[in-house]
Amino acid sequence: MRYFIVLLCGLCVACGRDRQPSSGQAAPSASAISLGIEVGSCSDIVACERECDAGSPDRCRRLAASYAFGKGVDKDETRATALYERACSMADPSSCVFAGHMSEYARGVPKDYTKAARFYERGCDLKWPAACYNLALMYERGAGVPLDRAKAAGLYQITCTAGAQQSCEKANEMRAPAPALSPDAAPR
Repeated sequence: MRYFIVLLCGLCVACGRDRQPSSGQAAPSASAISLGIEVGSCSDIVACERECDAGSPDRCRRLAASYAFGKGVDKDETRATALYERACSMADPSSCVFAGHMSEYARGVPKDYTKAARFYERGCDLKWPAACYNLALMYERGAGVPLDRAKAAGLYQITCTAGAQQSCEKANEMRAPAPALSPDAAPR
């Protein structure tokens, strides 16, 4: 059930990410993804640390969420990012999305689109639709990866097949010829 909640929240948030935040708008960490992460925090920090150190990706992800939101510990986004990265390296796909998010939005680490794309790709390789969606956005924009509409379309199709209707629309949009810039839109 827990994985379903994280997947559902990840897809809801990922599908809302297709619009660039304005300068005054909070990064997605202030959105529904917060609920998905907080639901998975540790109730016993010492036990989570011990189990994470013993190789449990679930406990590393939960510990990361605890640090990301200051649940039972002082908030420390740098520590949270390191723990998400560790859990991702242990094949926890949702942690790959969270690690990518931390790099993409400079949460505890410098902004690094290339690193974010690598985490999203790892999560997508682990069959996590939210990771595929985030990676599709990176390819659509050429952020951290080369701009590639065909690659973006394929990734959007993965999330479409998983049930995200907006992804179906994005896949079709990416398959259509790129809109030509009008002479009025050219930089002056």
